[in-house]
Amino acid sequence: MTENILIKNMTFKYLAMLKPIFKNVNLNINENWKLGLIGRNGRGKTTFLKILLNQLEYKGSIQSTLDFKYFPSYPNIHNNLTALEVLLKQNPQIDIWQIERELTYMDLSHDILDKSFNVLSGGEQTKLLLIELFLNENSFPLIDEPTNNLDLHGRKIVSQYLMKKKGFIVISHDESFLNQFVDHVLAINKESIDMIRGNVDTWKYEKANADMLSEEKNAKLKTEINRLNDVSKQMSTWGQKRENSTKDASARRLAAKQMKRAKAVKKRTEVMIVEKESLLHNIENVSELKMIVKQPRKQVLFFRDFSILRDGIPLFKPINIDVHPTERFFIEGENGVGKSTLLNFILGVEHLETIGEYRISLPQHLSILSQKNQVDLDYFSLLNQLSTKEAKEEYWHLLYQLGIERSSFSDKSSDNWSAGEQKKVFLANALLGENELFIWDEVTNYLDMFVINQMIDAIKKYQPTMIGVDHNEYFTNAIATKKIELKSF
Repeated sequence: MTENILIKNMTFKYLAMLKPIFKNVNLNINENWKLGLIGRNGRGKTTFLKILLNQLEYKGSIQSTLDFKYFPSYPNIHNNLTALEVLLKQNPQIDIWQIERELTYMDLSHDILDKSFNVLSGGEQTKLLLIELFLNENSFPLIDEPTNNLDLHGRKIVSQYLMKKKGFIVISHDESFLNQFVDHVLAINKESIDMIRGNVDTWKYEKANADMLSEEKNAKLKTEINRLNDVSKQMSTWGQKRENSTKDASARRLAAKQMKRAKAVKKRTEVMIVEKESLLHNIENVSELKMIVKQPRKQVLFFRDFSILRDGIPLFKPINIDVHPTERFFIEGENGVGKSTLLNFILGVEHLETIGEYRISLPQHLSILSQKNQVDLDYFSLLNQLSTKEAKEEYWHLLYQLGIERSSFSDKSSDNWSAGEQKKVFLANALLGENELFIWDEVTNYLDMFVINQMIDAIKKYQPTMIGVDHNEYFTNAIATKKIELKSF
């Protein structure tokens, strides 16, 4: 018998927040759905999973007998378990042949089972933890941002793996990834939560139509409100004049009736405003993102038969690269092949032994967004680096354009911000000032679809010169003018 997750009048609010994240939510989720959970950063996607896991107190009720399991749930690093021990810890009765079958689905060698989990790459750990979830047929996986440690090939493998499964909820901002396997979408909007059958493209189409209808209704409403207000004012003015200008009792009674009608019209108008004003509130008003761009004066990169050596052996097969002003060059390849190492070499962070010929001509003004900076810095430290009030105002304006409420700017710790909101801290910093070259490493990780589309629109409009690494296929296909795939030597 199929089980459902039945949610009735669920309301939840964090103590530090003025408004609830969820208010009187009613949902009926089938246990066999491949459900994609989407929404802007900070809307409560991970909170929703925590509520299902009964980790947060909420009002209302959730009826389900399903055994919810969360991803990612990493083993204690000090236990130093092998990959096999990690898989068997939650599934002690499982047969080895079943584990090996799942490894094959994930394009992993069976030899990985004897390796320490701690020494595996982020992508390998992600795949193993997903296998752990689905080995237990009685569990209902709640999968939170599975793509962050996956390269493009890994994302395709995992999407194919999830296509074989049924009964889970997955959070992701990678449209191309979700479109390959989800059959339902749960979207957390500004003022509503929508459940639709289909993939992200289906949701985008229906949302665009709903927003267009709301705008049309709102335009008609404004016209009607203006008309009613004019009528109300005219009747009120006429009635007041009539009442004040005559001493005839009959005329004064007529004027009083007109005044009463005017008040009724005004009241009706106010009721209409209250009933309809939420129509536009649910539309995502995404600001146009501004980039101040200058172009470098000469060719930025020139590589011929180039590779980086590690212990005398090329890290990747020799490559040929030319990057000129206005070009947007993206480096692709599997995890561990040397993409970030190549970026660091271009930036001069690492001085490495190389083969081949190269020339690197970096302009003076650079926008750098690196994964390392996101570990070492936070909102408050970045804010303190801005020396003038004007620079801080520009920074806050960029954060607001990226969807962070102004009320959050005083939260200097940013501890309560979602991973996506914290990522916007670094993106806003990377957009500050006037830059000639943008060097961005994994900019889309954790960012919601609206921000990704904001960036795409801005990059297409301002045509910056870029060098980047990113595994979001939708993003890179939209903006890259040139790509190269690094391949292991």
